[in-house]
Amino acid sequence: MTDIDPTSQFDSLDDPSPHDRGGFVALAVLAAALGAGSAILLAPDEGAATRKRVGRGLRNLRGEAAETVAQLQREIRRRRNQSRREKRIIALAGLLIGAGLAALLAPESGADTRKRLGGTLSRIKVRAIDRIDRLRERSLESPTEAAGDQPVRSVQDLGRDPNTAF
Repeated sequence: MTDIDPTSQFDSLDDPSPHDRGGFVALAVLAAALGAGSAILLAPDEGAATRKRVGRGLRNLRGEAAETVAQLQREIRRRRNQSRREKRIIALAGLLIGAGLAALLAPESGADTRKRLGGTLSRIKVRAIDRIDRLRERSLESPTEAAGDQPVRSVQDLGRDPNTAF
């Protein structure tokens, strides 16, 4: 009994031989000849009249296609503008709903909340300044900087330098 490789029958599909390609070309030429013969036998008019008719049909088709494309462009523009309006309305509604809920559910008055928030931000700023100062001191204690590196500057130093932007 001989072993047959099940994939061997598909090897010829992956790598067509010149003979297979020639068969395809012959088939394409035969199909074109049959199409031309059918067109000659079934043509309603002579060649010049048929070419004129086909030309008019193509021009009409081109004009209809151009009008359809223009209509589609107008519709896309209209829907885009409508979508923008809807997004603006949704954003405004969300803003109003959020403001209303915040006013109804706020545990403290606005002044108290702003005061508390300001204190929290001040503490964060002080901690950041302290951290920067510690990092600068640590870098001065162990000089591992390259010759061209600059030392770490504090927030106050950066704020005083008009050439430095955050």
